Amino acid sequence: MSAAILAALVVLALFTAAALFYMHTPAYRRLLLRRAAALAAAGRIDSMLRLLERNRDRSTVKDPLSNALVYFHIRSGRFDEAEKIVLEAMERGDRSGMAIAQLGYSAAGRGDRKAAEELYRKAIEKDPALKKTLNVNIAASMIEAGERLDEAEALLREALELRDGEARGGVHINMALLHLRRKQPRDALVHAMTGYEVQPSSELTRLGRGQALALAARASEMLGEKRDSVELAEKALRLVAGLPGAERLVSELEILAGRNPAPGAAD
Repeated sequence: MSAAILAALVVLALFTAAALFYMHTPAYRRLLLRRAAALAAAGRIDSMLRLLERNRDRSTVKDPLSNALVYFHIRSGRFDEAEKIVLEAMERGDRSGMAIAQLGYSAAGRGDRKAAEELYRKAIEKDPALKKTLNVNIAASMIEAGERLDEAEALLREALELRDGEARGGVHINMALLHLRRKQPRDALVHAMTGYEVQPSSELTRLGRGQALALAARASEMLGEKRDSVELAEKALRLVAGLPGAERLVSELEILAGRNPAPGAAD
């Protein structure tokens, strides 16, 4: 073999090794995620799914591409597909709390509150760092059911201690829901407005900030502060109008703002 051919093969081998290394770097994974997001924004969902499926690391749900795929399936109601990805990773050796938590998210999506809570608690035992997120999930389930509200409040207060800055927004929103459940509109109003204010104004926070204002509007209505309630509802509508998945919230806000009568209201 000539020296020139040998040198070319060495260069090719080095290039291939470098390419394979780059494909597993965080920078490359972020690039693929941006491509996937662009495909989704363009409505090319099948292409996005193929990109994620082709490039994901099947041995761990901590891989950002696998993680994105799991959450897409859960948000789309494709719970079997989400669980298949998680279970495959677990079979390949993933013993992380995140994998268990994702099975919990799927169980919650199916409406199995008991199974979801058990999985969340197992995930926390495996990885205590998940507590600041999963505490909120457990508490939200209790609030939705109107059960064990004192325990839900304790979980949320612990989550507030574990989170900083804008990450506390979702906790305050759940605290507002808790106080509305307890018929404590003044406390609900304080938490709702705090949840709104700690979230920075951006496209990514439109829904969260809109939800916070919607809760503030409900609390104001319960307090008999009708003008404030309407103003807050209108402000929330400007945030969430046109957002995919916010149709139900928009309908509720239109009622609070007086644009549409409530179902069953007298003509």
